[in-house]
Amino acid sequence: MELIVIYAGIFVAALLFIDTVLRTVFGARRSAVEINSRLRALKASGNQTTSYTDILKSRGLSSDWDRAFTQQWFSRLYSQSGLQMSRGRRMIYLLLFFLVGWILAFSLLAAPLPLQLIVALAFSLGLALAVVLFRRGKRIKQFTTQLPPALDIIIRSLNAGHPLNAAIALVAREMPDPIGSEFGILSDQLTFGADLETSMINMYTRVGAPELKLLAVTVTVQRGTGGNLSEILDNLAGMIRARIMLKAKIRAISSEGRITAMIMAVFPFFLFAMIRALVPTYFDPLWESGYGTQVVIGCLVVMSFGIFVLYRLVNFDF
Repeated sequence: MELIVIYAGIFVAALLFIDTVLRTVFGARRSAVEINSRLRALKASGNQTTSYTDILKSRGLSSDWDRAFTQQWFSRLYSQSGLQMSRGRRMIYLLLFFLVGWILAFSLLAAPLPLQLIVALAFSLGLALAVVLFRRGKRIKQFTTQLPPALDIIIRSLNAGHPLNAAIALVAREMPDPIGSEFGILSDQLTFGADLETSMINMYTRVGAPELKLLAVTVTVQRGTGGNLSEILDNLAGMIRARIMLKAKIRAISSEGRITAMIMAVFPFFLFAMIRALVPTYFDPLWESGYGTQVVIGCLVVMSFGIFVLYRLVNFDF
């Protein structure tokens, strides 16, 4: 009994030590990432036009190769994720994902090599899409959280007598990424002569946050009809804060359903891997019958439909 207590104490101490190290490392990395990338690029180049062009190039898929082999919707998702990788680096990641998928297919599926390669290709593309969607959702959530304080800065600047362009530039200087760089690009576009409505729509396309579309519509309507812009933005900031609180409440209420759906979606694959590891020959009669490929494809199709239904049941439109 005493030996178990000692082992438990050692385990807890090691866990706390690892947690402290990880918090220190990732905390320093997070502080470096939150620095406004537009200001960093502007400091490096010393030229507003050059920094503006470099940021747009690093955020998009603008080469001929990408336009030929990448769908427009994926290009938009990639831009909204905020990832900044060269074409060669993207290809390296896809190759690594493909190798991981092929190793899993080779280890878990006693199937012909062409089927293993197809599974590995589907795994690599699906994993790449999942990473982009995850980074996109995380960035949109961070941007939405930063939007009310940014509107407060604009309101105070307008009340102090500054024009709207100067208020937007103030947000670009004072706020960290992602909202700092996005408002900086907006300020650059206004400086280069673009109209406010087009620039706001471009920013919504780059970010993808629904709340930003509300801001674009609000500013556009106010410029056409008139009114107290600072008061309108104040009401909009309050509405966005209430919307964020409502989203958090809905996610808290639906958390049990979401984790249940996640477990139900992952459990069949986990069960297959466990049986395959404990009894490697358990599924051999299925493959030897000649119907193994058809059965696996049918099961994957049915499971995909079930996962889609589960996703629709536990995810709500706000």
